[in-house]
Amino acid sequence: MRLIWMFALSVVLLGLFGCTDYFNFGEPSVEEVGGNGFESTGYNAEVEQPLEEEEVVEEPLEVAPPPPEPGDPQEMLQHFVLVQMTDENGGVRNVYLDGRQYILALSMGQMMEYALEIEDQELFEKTWNFVDEHMINEEYGLPYASVWADDYMPRENRSNTDDDMRILWALYKAEELWGPEYGYKAEGKKIADHLVAYDQYLDILGKGVSWDENGHTTSRIMDVDDLRWEVMQTLADEDPIWRVMVVKTNQQFLTCQDQGNGLFWQEWDIQKSRPQYAEGLDVSLTSHMLRGARYYSEYKTYVPATTLHNRMKMEWEATGKLSSGYHMEYLGTGNGVEEVETYALAGRNAIALGDCEFAEQMKERVLLDMVLDVESPIYGSVSQNRQENGIEDDMDALLLFHELKDCEVPQTTVGP
Repeated sequence: MRLIWMFALSVVLLGLFGCTDYFNFGEPSVEEVGGNGFESTGYNAEVEQPLEEEEVVEEPLEVAPPPPEPGDPQEMLQHFVLVQMTDENGGVRNVYLDGRQYILALSMGQMMEYALEIEDQELFEKTWNFVDEHMINEEYGLPYASVWADDYMPRENRSNTDDDMRILWALYKAEELWGPEYGYKAEGKKIADHLVAYDQYLDILGKGVSWDENGHTTSRIMDVDDLRWEVMQTLADEDPIWRVMVVKTNQQFLTCQDQGNGLFWQEWDIQKSRPQYAEGLDVSLTSHMLRGARYYSEYKTYVPATTLHNRMKMEWEATGKLSSGYHMEYLGTGNGVEEVETYALAGRNAIALGDCEFAEQMKERVLLDMVLDVESPIYGSVSQNRQENGIEDDMDALLLFHELKDCEVPQTTVGP
């Protein structure tokens, strides 16, 4: 009877477990099945699985909206500058392909100018507030030439005269446009007074002020695009020091232009009293020539700008391009390198002279090669030799597009 009971118990156990090796679980295995899933065998399929943790939903990172679809390059460029290249505090970044990003006083002044052109006070305020808060040297009262884009700390221990003049002039024009209650002119006057205080007057608007733990030094070089004639003339009505400065710089500027070809030597050596190339360069940069000539037109006469404009048109008609610099000692031979800044400024100079057709050609060149050249690894530059984005080029292009909408032949000109 006992044997019958044990036999019956064995049969029951075999029926329950279905195998004779139930003590040997073996290694779990995973077999691939159709699709992307897996089928498990072994004890993992039999044991109770742990409860799934509650899924944590992360907030998506805030990213800039994508640029408009190709086909409207002007809107693509505007979106690129105002959305992709401008940070949340109003800093306009200049992005290298590799390396640390930074923000130029030049680009900030250009953005202030652009805000004036489109009469956008909110944009102007945001840009100026950034300069005032993050770029003004507390001791010398002048803007740093550039700051780092990640922490806003100074990148260069110096200030550039042309940047200072551009920013203070934008503040003066802002008061004309939006009224005195915002105090723009007073802020601009502070910068002007600091330019005078740190030997800029004695050195005839030297190229820039530098400072370190030993104090400040002033360059003995005057660049043709440092001379914002309309700025100096306005300041001269308030301060006799600037009146003397206008008189002193006028002859130096005109001497820098080669009357044979209309081009400009880029710099004037104040100590040696003669024109020269920029230090380290054997060419005079076209962008500096065009800025200087255009500023002079706004102050006194169109003659220097017209002479330079005619020279630009000659090269354009002969070669279909404009050089970014010229070898002055070789009858003004161009360097053959193209930059967006050159085309944008040539177009803006043409608008000042009433040559809307040439300005339109410059715009088309910019749009064709700067925005629609999808093969170029550098957004915002015609030249393949540049290693940076060149946000100052983009800003000048935006200003060209806006000014061209109202281009017309000047009715009157001021005599020499």
